[in-house]
Amino acid sequence: MKYAELLPDLLKKNLVQTRPPPPVPKKFPARFRTDLSCDFHQGALGHDVEHCYTLKNVVHDLVEDNILTFPDLNPNV
Repeated sequence: MKYAELLPDLLKKNLVQTRPPPPVPKKFPARFRTDLSCDFHQGALGHDVEHCYTLKNVVHDLVEDNILTFPDLNPNV
């Protein structure tokens, strides 16, 4: 499942809240993409939700805490 598909459900279930945009760097790093915006960071430029490390960490924590599960995934297969 893509993070762009997961984020609306997480917001609806109040499992996450959007974050304020991070400060814009004075000098853009090589990975900074002005053509991408992140819905999790309230539309901040530089990345999208698929490449948002903050969102990935939040989802990881929800999975680790057994708050969020993915029944389609079977580690025994």
